[in-house]
Amino acid sequence: MNNTPSYDQRRHERIRFAYPVEIKILSPHVEQAIYEGYFDDVSIKGACLQFEDKFGRVMVGELTESKMRVSIKMPDGEKIIIISKVRWAKKDMPQKLHFTIGVEFENIEDWQLEAVKKLVSIKDKDHNMMWSLWDNYQKQI
Repeated sequence: MNNTPSYDQRRHERIRFAYPVEIKILSPHVEQAIYEGYFDDVSIKGACLQFEDKFGRVMVGELTESKMRVSIKMPDGEKIIIISKVRWAKKDMPQKLHFTIGVEFENIEDWQLEAVKKLVSIKDKDHNMMWSLWDNYQKQI
């Protein structure tokens, strides 16, 4: 069963675009590691994230309701860390180690909210800049 909310059930507008993030799952059931991923969409209250677990450490059933630390490197270089709660998770294909998850931002402070709003406002800007940031991010790892 897919618990993914449909887009018409959303309380806040979500903007669809890819943006790199680092994810650390905060659960005793998941091996502590940092995963590279990206926003598939984002709003001021949450996001849809995608990531790959290259070594098969994550089980989809262990993700739901767990917490995670989402690190976002803003275009100006500032790094924002937001603790989030996983609301739903799915493995995109049974034989692949690729996950799509929906998270709700928790206890977000005003400065973090402003940073997310700034990120969401990029939707109408040049997406080439976004992929350039992604390439730079990948080179730093």
